[in-house]
Amino acid sequence: MKRILSFILLFSGLLIAVECCARPVVGFITNGEGCNVDWRKELPEYDVADAGDKNFLLSQQLWNLDERLLNRRPDCCIVYSGLPEILLGQPLPRTLEAFRTICERLDATGARPVILLTLPASGEHPYLNSRISRLNEALKTFAASRDYACFDPSAGLTDGPYLSAGYTADGLMLNEAGLARFTANVRDFLGGMLPSGETLPASVRSNLASEVIRRILAQSPAKVRIILLGDSLTANGKDWNPRLGRRDVRNAGQGGYLTGQMLWMLDTCVVAARPEICFVLAGINDLFNDIPPATVFANQRQIVTRLIAGGVRPVVQSVLFVHDNAALNARIGALNAQLREWCAANGIDWLDLNPALADANGLKREYTTDGTHLTEQGYAIWSGQLRHYLDNRNTNP
Repeated sequence: MKRILSFILLFSGLLIAVECCARPVVGFITNGEGCNVDWRKELPEYDVADAGDKNFLLSQQLWNLDERLLNRRPDCCIVYSGLPEILLGQPLPRTLEAFRTICERLDATGARPVILLTLPASGEHPYLNSRISRLNEALKTFAASRDYACFDPSAGLTDGPYLSAGYTADGLMLNEAGLARFTANVRDFLGGMLPSGETLPASVRSNLASEVIRRILAQSPAKVRIILLGDSLTANGKDWNPRLGRRDVRNAGQGGYLTGQMLWMLDTCVVAARPEICFVLAGINDLFNDIPPATVFANQRQIVTRLIAGGVRPVVQSVLFVHDNAALNARIGALNAQLREWCAANGIDWLDLNPALADANGLKREYTTDGTHLTEQGYAIWSGQLRHYLDNRNTNP
């Protein structure tokens, strides 16, 4: 009875821990009137990392960007500039080069760039509006060529193509009402682009994942140093302790789970146990269900970021190829390349399982029961990869 009561108290405490789930991190690189908004105050639903500087052109804002922004590992970053560049006479190609450099730097570190188009001036400034229009058209073309998000924040702020007199006192800068509308437009856009799982109330997340949480905790050893987080590929390995020659491994896999669902139970089933290492294998169910690749990648980054914030060393494993499905394997390969590049840029351990399990046709026939799931021989190879990693890190049982 005492043991049962202790488990109930522990489980209740772990459910409460879900309430402390980290908010999405949103970065800002702005100048001009973009710095007139207190983004931390105006967007309390996000963890805001504001690296904007009113005094710098965009081309000057790469200075110390790691310390000012990138070390916060933002999920996405708003880039808003243009008016100061135009007013100071910077040539359009130089301004576009600044946008390109900043966006590529963000993209390389896993922060999805979000380009905001420059707001127009009032109708009293035809020359400025002509240059703003040229810049915005060039920005839309650039964003489309790189598949970057591009958003026009002018909804409700304009009369036709010009800034409405009700939202500006001088024809160029937004007044208080204009800033409020501008901020609301940005908030609405962010709400539509960030992974939906992160905007759910914690009570909803814990409710949806409650049965999985109970099962994983009930089947876990008392002492946990290693956790495997994943879907059916991980879950079907059942007890990984004998596979890895240990007694401290928790299997946090659930059949059918998408990356967004893994976020629902991440804090309770992984972070709260304070393991040394978490091996992550996720993404195939997302691809099977046509979840946008950008969402899958964003979810993977959030999983890893939350593990690091919780003091857990993440090891990202490649999504396994399937057998004899070239189209799907091309999508898997693209996702793996993106994950591998992001891990390399951020010093995160990457474990590529495919060279040992796949050939030109994808997952080898002898290693799969149905084209996707593994045979016992496949699990033996995977286990060997994990043992080798743990041995190299001297993570003794």
